[in-house]
Amino acid sequence: MLELDHIAITVSNLEKSINFYEKLGYQLQNKFDDEEYKWATLELSGSSLEIFEPLKKEFPKMNHIAYRFTDEKEVFQIVKQLGYKEEDAEIFYGDLNRKSFFIDDNSGLSIQFIKKKKD
Repeated sequence: MLELDHIAITVSNLEKSINFYEKLGYQLQNKFDDEEYKWATLELSGSSLEIFEPLKKEFPKMNHIAYRFTDEKEVFQIVKQLGYKEEDAEIFYGDLNRKSFFIDDNSGLSIQFIKKKKD
């Protein structure tokens, strides 16, 4: 079963965007920096929003919708129905205690699938 995990968007100024979304009622959960992006996770009523500010113009936009899954067999069956093969999924482990991979929808929007690692 899939559940919405978060929506991610690229912004031009992280601090101004944090301020904007906090005024909408979001609460800042985390802020991160790496070589490519400054980014933050905000939450509103159990829904997460990740906002990314690229540090260089050549970095791609991070716009995507992310879904959480627990059953790998089920998620790869769904992905197969969408025209992808399991071997198309470049599975990676990030520093956020999760395993994930991306596919694109029919309009080119990135869709992320996330399996949280057990604590």
